[in-house]
Formats: sequence, C-alpha cells, structure tokens
Amino acid sequence: MADETIPHGDRSQVTAVRSGLMPTRKKHSHSPTHMLLVLTAILAVNQLDRHVLNISLDAIGQEFSLSDTQLGLLSGLFFTVVYVLFGFPIARLAAKFNRRNIVAASAFVWSSLTIVTGAAQSFIQLALLRVGVGIGEAGAVSPSQAIISDLYPEDRRTTAMGIYMAGSTIGILFAFLIGGIVGQVYGWRWTFVIAGLPGIALAIILRFVTSEPARTETAPDPSVVKTLFRSTVKRVWTDRVLLHIFIGFAISGIVTFGALTWYATYIIRFHGLSQAQTGIFLAFSVGIVGTVGSVLAGRFADYLGLSGPHRRIYVVIIGLLAAKPFALTFLLADNSVVALSALVIATFFANTISGPTFALIHNRFENEMRPMATVVYLFAFNMIGLGFGPALVGLVSDTLMADAGNRSLAYALVFVQIAGIWGAWHFWRATRLMVWAKKTPENRN
Repeated sequence: MADETIPHGDRSQVTAVRSGLMPTRKKHSHSPTHMLLVLTAILAVNQLDRHVLNISLDAIGQEFSLSDTQLGLLSGLFFTVVYVLFGFPIARLAAKFNRRNIVAASAFVWSSLTIVTGAAQSFIQLALLRVGVGIGEAGAVSPSQAIISDLYPEDRRTTAMGIYMAGSTIGILFAFLIGGIVGQVYGWRWTFVIAGLPGIALAIILRFVTSEPARTETAPDPSVVKTLFRSTVKRVWTDRVLLHIFIGFAISGIVTFGALTWYATYIIRFHGLSQAQTGIFLAFSVGIVGTVGSVLAGRFADYLGLSGPHRRIYVVIIGLLAAKPFALTFLLADNSVVALSALVIATFFANTISGPTFALIHNRFENEMRPMATVVYLFAFNMIGLGFGPALVGLVSDTLMADAGNRSLAYALVFVQIAGIWGAWHFWRATRLMVWAKKTPENRN
C-alpha cells in the first residue's frame, strides 16, 4: 500500500506503543483501509437491521391491524429515543476505552435482537425489540468515526468519511432487497432472521482480526473528558458554524427518515408494485445510486476543500437543493415510469450530506471530543429526524390528508420535502460564517 494512504495512523503508532495505549500484537491487521472496510460493512448491517422494517411495514400493519401512526412510531420514535440516549454514555466510554471492542459488542447485541424480532407476536413485543435494537446500534457510529479520524489526516478525511457513510446506503440496499424478496416469498419474519446474521459474523471479525488504532499524539485534556457532554454541547452552542450545521442536519434528518420509512409503502399502495418489485427497485435506487452519490460527494468535497474548507459544504447544499424537484416529481407524477425515474435521480443528490458534514464536525473538535460530537449530531439527525419524521408523515397522512385516499402519503411527504429547503439554508449560512471567520480570525465563532 502506498505510504500516502496511511501517514496519519503510522505517525502515531510508535507513540501509542511506547505509552502503553496499544499492545504490540502482530496477529491483527493495522491497515487503515482494512479497518475502514470492516467498519463500513458494520455500518451497512447497522442500516440493514434498522431499515429492513420499512419494507415490511405494510405486511406487519396488516397482520397486527396497525394504523399509519402506529407504524410511524414503531419505525421511528420507539427506536430513536433509546438510540440517542444510550449514545451519550457510549461516547464517554469511547473517549477512554477500546473503541473497536465497543463497536464489536454493539454489533453482536443489535444483530441478535434483530433475529429475535422475527418471533414477535404483538405490537408491544415489536416495540420492545426495536428498543433493544436501538440500544445496540447506539454503539456503532460515534466510535467508528473517531477511529477513522485517527486513521486519516484532514485532507483525506472527507473521502474516508464518504466511503464509511456509503455503508448506510449499502445497508439500505440490502434492507430493501432482502425485505422485498425474502418478505414476499417467506414472510416478514424470516426477513429479520436473515438480516441479523451478517452482523454477528462481522462483530467477530472486527474483534479478532483488526486492532484498535493509535489515537493522536496529543494527550486528552482530563478536564474536558470529565465534562465531555457539557463541553461538546457548549462548543456547538458557541460556535455558530457548528450550530447552523446542527440545525441543518436535524431538518435534513426529518426529510431523510420520513422518505426512507414511507417510500416503500407509498410505491406499493399508489403505483401497485409488489413487495418484491418495490424492494428490488429501492435496492437499486437508494442502495447502488445512493452509494455512488455518497462516495463521489466525499471525493468532490475534498477536492473543493483544497481551496477552502467551507467549500466542502457546498456539496451538501447543492445536493439538498438539486434533489427537491426530482423528489416532488416522484411524489406527484401519476406515471410510474416518470415517478420512479425521478426518485433515482433524487436519491443520488440526497446522499451527499453525511460525508462532508461529519468531516467538518471532526475537523472542528479535538480527538477526545469527537465521539461525543458525533453523538450530539446524531441526536439532531436521529432524535429529531428519525424520531419525528416517520411519525409526522404518518400523522399528517391519517389526519390532514385523510381525504386524499391513496395520495394521502404523497401529500404528507411533499410537505416534509418542502420544509427541507430550510435545512439547506442553515448549511449555506455555515459556509458564510466560515468565510467571514477566515477574513476576521478574531471573530471565528
């Protein structure tokens, strides 16, 4: 492997061994690329186990006679509350203890509970199991992103983050594919069993094949570690760039999870596709096209960042705004070919947000604060986005748009898509503040 691929991790390796932070075992892989790929695969099964429910909502709703509001709560708020709340103590652990082991243990827990979900016999049991999956998944992203930031320097970090976040769309690909085909042939219960198996295998690979990478040479500030949550929130609140990114990310989460949760159900209800056909289509559009969008966004953002760090966020703004007309066409067009083709294009642009956003966040935080910073921003994206997005769409569909028949979901989703323009404005405002801070360093916040 070329030296330029791993300079950041190697420079701190000797320091870590000498200080006793990392054992000198030879049997584990120290390759940044290897670790990045394993973590990306774990993020993929994280999203697989989270979103496999979405393609199964219609079948679950029919079996248990659930309303759209109940289905929205099942896929959103029940999962999100514990996912966010448990993320904070896990981030504190990741600041002091072995992050690789935390991710491996978390993957094993949520994958096992996903398998058990296939045996649920009531709405209450489904809700409790989703709570358990949420607790497990809380340990995946923040320690993983902290590891990646230690492995890759700033000028390559956005590309690495883009590759990692592509795991989300890869996982969604398999969620729709497995949920669509297996769900139609064998029923939704076997969907959860098959979805949970890969995570157990990957947890074992991560734990016994890879090594915890060395942290940066700078020793953690003990006072910051003791007050990690408060210090991180204070930084977000006082740094106006981070605050606008926080707000924009939260609004984008509402749009993202509202769409991911309900698009499959809408396609089945309005366009008449079967569950398998819908799963295959969404696997292609969200999974493959979305993955390409995420990876290209990271590389393009790193290229733009050479002439100014604020330019990386231009990729996010362009993606969010360019996706809107195509998303609205998908929701309002009667012709299925036109509608589904528009969704493919919208998906490409919509998957530009995560890589550049998390790279910017990590660039503005010290090493020991990065796991908690990730959790704080995941709070915005998940608690507000996943917690309220699906439930909001379901509620609007059941109440305000109830008279619209099979178009009720479409109009509810249009409402959420238009609101997403507000999120793009906050990202734009963050870039203006970064430009201003560069001209007047004394006012950088």
